This record gives sequence, structure tokens and C-alpha cells, in this order.
Amino acid sequence: MLIHVNQASPFLAGLAVAAAALAGRYGIQAWQAFKARPPTPRIRKFYDGGFQPTMTKREAALILGLR
Repeated sequence: MLIHVNQASPFLAGLAVAAAALAGRYGIQAWQAFKARPPTPRIRKFYDGGFQPTMTKREAALILGLR
């Protein structure tokens, strides 16, 4: 079976349109699944310094996340 260039061009254009439509469909589905996922908690930065041998009120507040 021999296909001429004049016949192949519309076929290739149709394949490109179909591929773009499928890619768009899966992209929309992935975006909707991404939006529907449960929110993840923000990562909190921990106290970088060390602690004293006996805990002070300041250290206890740092551990509990109080001001």
C-alpha cells in the first residue's frame, strides 16, 4: 500500500489533533485530581538551638509553640 504525500498530510494532521485532544483531556483530569486532594499541613521550622539541662519557661514555650 503506497500513500502519497497529498494523502498523508490530512491523516497526520488528524493524528496530531487527536493526540492534542487526548493530552488535554488527561491534563484536565490530572488537574482536577490535584485540586481535590486533601490539604497537606505546612512544614513548621523547629527550634535550631540546644536546650539547658533543666527546662526553662522559654524552652517549654518553644516546644509547645507558644509565645
